[in-house]
Amino acid sequence: MYPLSFRLRLYTNERASYYIRIIIVQFLTWKVGVNMSYLALIGFLMMLVVIVLLFKNKVSTMFCFTVVPIIAAIVGGISLPKIASSITKGLAMTTPVALIMLFCMPFFMMMADAGMFNGIVRGILKHVNLTPPVLAVVTVIVAMITGLDASVTSVFLITIPLLLPFYKKLKMNTTLLVFLTSTGVINTYDVPWSARMLRAGSLIKGVSNAPMDMFLKMLPGQAIFTVVLFIFAALLGLKESRRIKASGETVAVGGRINTDDIKDDPELGRPKLFWVNILLTVLVIAALCALPEFPSYYVFAFGLVIGLSINYKDLKLQNKLLKKYATSLFPVMPAILLSGVVVGIMEYTGMMNAMVKTLVAIIPSSFGPYVYIIVAIFSTPLMFLFTNDTWYYVMTPIIGSLMKAFGVPMEVVVMALFMNMGAMLTPIAQPQIYIGLDLTHGEVDLPKYVKFSFAPIWVMSIVWIVIGLVIGTFR
Repeated sequence: MYPLSFRLRLYTNERASYYIRIIIVQFLTWKVGVNMSYLALIGFLMMLVVIVLLFKNKVSTMFCFTVVPIIAAIVGGISLPKIASSITKGLAMTTPVALIMLFCMPFFMMMADAGMFNGIVRGILKHVNLTPPVLAVVTVIVAMITGLDASVTSVFLITIPLLLPFYKKLKMNTTLLVFLTSTGVINTYDVPWSARMLRAGSLIKGVSNAPMDMFLKMLPGQAIFTVVLFIFAALLGLKESRRIKASGETVAVGGRINTDDIKDDPELGRPKLFWVNILLTVLVIAALCALPEFPSYYVFAFGLVIGLSINYKDLKLQNKLLKKYATSLFPVMPAILLSGVVVGIMEYTGMMNAMVKTLVAIIPSSFGPYVYIIVAIFSTPLMFLFTNDTWYYVMTPIIGSLMKAFGVPMEVVVMALFMNMGAMLTPIAQPQIYIGLDLTHGEVDLPKYVKFSFAPIWVMSIVWIVIGLVIGTFR
């Protein structure tokens, strides 16, 4: 039994803390006109702190997801056992998603090293005679193929140096090359092994293999959107043809691309195993779709070990490659895992419920059921205020929990907010944009790219939302 003096001090401190919370809440109710609980206030402040810290690059994503929620929970008066329980439940949600990344990224990086993606691109390009409309569509196709490994960096590094000479030969605007490459990246956002899809999938509870489930549900809309994207690219190519003619130039024909410029790694390339690697990749993706009872991370692990055994029989080389691939897992994989701390603290301490009650009290009931659609429509300009992490782990959970009060499932909200295309406009969300711009040798800078791309990317985002609403994916 603690001494009486200690118990009195403890009682006094608890009472003081209680009255301080009451004073803060009453002040907000009087000054701001919002009936907000103390826990809701702490939740909103926590989200604000995370956004500011990440936006200002003051600390790492892992720091924000590990430390800030704990401090917020303690300040919010949550007991340590409750905090521990909430973290455990939150990490249980993100651990399978992090394990998918642990095996899927090395699998596709291995296929890239073996030359599978280069082989696909060579097979397509060697049969193409280039004109401005054709080159515009080819740009999107090449970006989509190279984007299958879910690496934005590799898309820019392959697509822009490969096609830039032909843009110059046809006298086309090189800004169009960077823009269309970005659209190809956008159109591969939703491959089930991408970091974006894994982030989004971690927010959906009670769904086995959530990333693949989301992918299959969005696939019909994705097919329609891809056709629209190809038509849009062709129209931009025709516009370039008219611009070139109006300037008094002759619209040239670029001929065929010299696919010899697409070279495999001399040590790691395995051109003789191209069709074997294609078959293995198809089987892995088919298993993900047809065998949902198997954990996705195991399917990728199986594909990885088989692929390594086929392509690189030397165990020393296998270990060397695995060490190389491991560097690409950081810091994204730990951030995805530790996002469970944020989700767990918000979801299981009552913080999210308190925040949602505040928002429901503020938002007019007539607008309530459509908030997620409104946010999705304005997601392109909003991405100038968010990073990818804060979009998926701050904005989306709050909107998703809010929409539950209006009968909209979390999965629908996550899918509607998933395609944050505005990320390809701001280096804060997608720093690889600088790589793409640098590869144009100074012909395109960031202001020029953003000025050219902002309106069409926003239109594309709205088209995506409309398609999802029409076919019922986002309803």
